[in-house]
Amino acid sequence: MQFRTTLRNKIAVKVLILTSLSLLSACSFTPNKIGVPEKYYDFDHQIHYEQIKYNDDHYYLQIKADSYEHFSQQSIFLLRHSQSLCRGDQPQILLHGGVQKFDRLPLYPRPYQPDLRAEVKCIKEVNSASKTSTKQ
Repeated sequence: MQFRTTLRNKIAVKVLILTSLSLLSACSFTPNKIGVPEKYYDFDHQIHYEQIKYNDDHYYLQIKADSYEHFSQQSIFLLRHSQSLCRGDQPQILLHGGVQKFDRLPLYPRPYQPDLRAEVKCIKEVNSASKTSTKQ
């Protein structure tokens, strides 16, 4: 008899813990604020960046410049991150600055490179079938 009550108590405690964890995780979600810069770090590309979300289809990215050699990773990150922000739509990237000059063997010390800044707009793709029907 005592074994059953102990088993019931253990099950009740586990259910209580799972319920409280699920409630806490549901409360921790806060959506991104629109128009406010948020700082992030991408572990795959080892890049610090700031992102401003204007709406679901319009973003501003500022990728922090840390070294000349790391610029190619920053550029690849910009392309991949733009694709993921647009969730299947076509990303349109407008560069606002920070594109670095490439020299294989520079003859002078490199000056401080500015951050790579870009605006990303997601363009909804129109089906080619609807394009041909409107032309006729």
